[in-house]
Amino acid sequence: MPTQRMTQESAPPRTDRPLRQIVVFLLSTYTIAVAIALALPHAGIAPVLSIAAPVLGFALTLVFAVPRGQRRAILTTIGFHPRRGRGLLIAVLGPVLIGTLSFSIAAAFGVVRFPGLGAGLVSGLLNIGVGTVVSAFVFLGEEIGWRGYLLFRLAEVTSPRVAAVLTGACHAIFHLPLLLLTTTYQSAGQRWIVVPMVMITLTLAGVWYGWLRLSSGSIWPVCLSHSAFNNVMESLAGVAIVSSAATMAYITTETGVATMLIMVLVAAFLLVRRGADFDKA
Repeated sequence: MPTQRMTQESAPPRTDRPLRQIVVFLLSTYTIAVAIALALPHAGIAPVLSIAAPVLGFALTLVFAVPRGQRRAILTTIGFHPRRGRGLLIAVLGPVLIGTLSFSIAAAFGVVRFPGLGAGLVSGLLNIGVGTVVSAFVFLGEEIGWRGYLLFRLAEVTSPRVAAVLTGACHAIFHLPLLLLTTTYQSAGQRWIVVPMVMITLTLAGVWYGWLRLSSGSIWPVCLSHSAFNNVMESLAGVAIVSSAATMAYITTETGVATMLIMVLVAAFLLVRRGADFDKA
């Protein structure tokens, strides 16, 4: 985002006792996530229901930990107003490139094959596009909590760049109940291999999402990017021909080493070369 645009936006409010708010938010969100995983360990709807946990945690925090006079200002900084279309385009192209590169690496090593991809390419891209737009409204439930609220509270007690990393780490931990207590979320592969890679990938993805939120001034690029990442990964995994689902999980998709290494490079570039975007925001 150009400097002029960023300096025109009002600074996020400083709040009373941000550490207390952070603790209340995380405890509320994680408790809800664990409860869903324990109640529905074999239900396919468990991951979908978990998306609501962060926004419920935010609502509880707003009621019990935020002074009444500061609630309106905090709601304003969620970023419901879309800014520039370029931010939305970058938000979609990023996950598309990451997913394509990750699966290309897997294909180069013979882990996956796409022999019939050309025949249904147009319809496949259309499905991904529609699914991304629709799912963006669903992922609003997650991102209101993570990049709409927690990111700014953490930025009050540390730097914006560190806040982006910490928000990503908190978001990664949020997935642990689904990964360890259910059988319907990223179930392929040994947990001791898959879980650490997911934790690293999602933590570093938090840098990308944090950069989108702070540089665009809106929550919608984050929701769209989150949705695009999931839809691209799921769509490519759905049409890939594999000899072993576990091997594919180790190499690509959200759980794979290729995706993790790509996110290392993306996060490093943003933190070092685009670090001013975090600080100015």
